[in-house]
Amino acid sequence: MKYSIKSITKSRAVIIVLWLVYASAYFGRTCYSAAIASIVGNGIYDKADIGIVGTAFFVCYGAGQIINGILGDRVNPFLMVLCGVFSSGICCISMAAADHLGVMAVLWGANGVFQSMLWSPLLRIYSETINEKLKKGAVLNIALSLPVGTVLSYLTCTFIIDRYTYKAVFICGGTVILMMFAAAIICFSVIRKSIVKVRKTLPAEHLLNSGKQKTGLWTVVGLSGLMLILVPSFLHGMMRDGITNWVPTMISESYGVSASLSTFLTVALPVFNAFGAYAVTPLYKKCRENEMKTAGITAAAALVPMLLLLFIGKAPVYLIVILLALTTASMYALNYLIISRVPVRFSSYSCTSSISGILNSAAYIGCAVSVYGFGAVSQKAGWTAVIIIWITAGVLTSVFAFGSNKKWRKFIGEK
Repeated sequence: MKYSIKSITKSRAVIIVLWLVYASAYFGRTCYSAAIASIVGNGIYDKADIGIVGTAFFVCYGAGQIINGILGDRVNPFLMVLCGVFSSGICCISMAAADHLGVMAVLWGANGVFQSMLWSPLLRIYSETINEKLKKGAVLNIALSLPVGTVLSYLTCTFIIDRYTYKAVFICGGTVILMMFAAAIICFSVIRKSIVKVRKTLPAEHLLNSGKQKTGLWTVVGLSGLMLILVPSFLHGMMRDGITNWVPTMISESYGVSASLSTFLTVALPVFNAFGAYAVTPLYKKCRENEMKTAGITAAAALVPMLLLLFIGKAPVYLIVILLALTTASMYALNYLIISRVPVRFSSYSCTSSISGILNSAAYIGCAVSVYGFGAVSQKAGWTAVIIIWITAGVLTSVFAFGSNKKWRKFIGEK
């Protein structure tokens, strides 16, 4: 069963509240990263110990994406978002009381599970429920919630740690999340009577005419070429978060820049990255809104700054920063196409949430690989070897995106 809100005003209210909910979720999840230096500084745990807690989050988040993605197509997505955001807020606040590494890992892993209950049902609401005129803008603008939540978290956490202990960071993060939970409760209560149940629509006529009448999840996966799309999803996730996370260290070790510049990059890059989704929109329209063709071109274009990084040698540090920013912005453009736009195409089959969960899980597996992989490679073979891995991943992303395009064109009905 689908849910629908015809009112533009009430649809817009839902869009705004869900945007704030997802931004608050990123605020909360970034609290741990922002608090790491303070935790290690206390001398209780070293970097390896602290890494276990971060890994627990990514593993649980990635696994949860598949489970909660499929579940998100079978239960009320509004209730699922409320459950996820409330539980995430409780986990975040509970971290302030955790004094044992094992307890921290369990709590932060649980936070990963609960946060995985947000994106897929949120995207289902955006693609199936809100007024048709607002859908494309809502899916595009949600990209801004990531950098806004991340930047606000780093700035707020820096202010808090200077005056209090790192535990206050988790209390702040959890409080912000619970405030957005309260806002969502109020919004959903107000618009509840405007939500109507509608029958599921039939799949696209061009697929019915192909003779394949079944439209179950795995049938649709086969028809769309999603198995090939999983490769670009994994690779772009690996580069998206891997490059962003390691850029400050790379700049610091290669150029000996100050810690303040490294911190600035940590805050500034997410802001720059957010505009990747907006920058790729004209190309997306020119490609007749074909996500995989656009992704193939975008991944190929990202090779230019990466190749320049490999061959220009000791260029001025600010030029290197610009090239890295262009690379990461391209990855966020791919994120918009693959993680946001592709699942929306499955709304006619009532499996937007499931597809979103599958693709997002692949992306976060890539992220988990990059957290330690890029650091290990740089330590043994240097940053040049890491850049070569980036270039190889960029080539493969483009190849698989174009390779999936034949089935994808048929699936979306492109003539």
